[in-house]
Amino acid sequence: MDERLQKALEFSNYTATINNQKNNIKNRFAQLQLVHHIGGVFIADSSTITFVKTLLDMGHKNGVLVDAKENPINVKNFEELLEKLTSAYFSATTEYEAEYAKIKKSRNIKTAMDW
Repeated sequence: MDERLQKALEFSNYTATINNQKNNIKNRFAQLQLVHHIGGVFIADSSTITFVKTLLDMGHKNGVLVDAKENPINVKNFEELLEKLTSAYFSATTEYEAEYAKIKKSRNIKTAMDW
C-alpha cells in the first residue's frame, strides 16, 4: 500500500477513535450529573442549581419541583437537594475535565502519526 494512503487511513482511524472517546466522556458526564432525590431524578446543571438556590434565597424551604422525567416531586428540603446537586456537579465536571485533558494530550497529530 502506498505510504501516503497508509498514513491517511491511520489518521482516519485516529480521528474516529478520538471522536468515540469524546462521545464516551460526554455520556459519562451526563450520567454523573443525575441526582436521585426522594424518588425523582434531577440533572445537576447550572440552571437547576440556580433555580433551587433562588427558591432558597426567596425563603422557600420546600415545595414541588418537576424532575428530569417530568414528574412532580414534593421536595421536603431544598437545602439538602442543593447540596446533592452541587456535589454531583463538581464531581462530574472534575472527572470530565480530567478525561478531556487526556484526550487533548493525544491530539498532537505529528506525534500520533509519526510525521
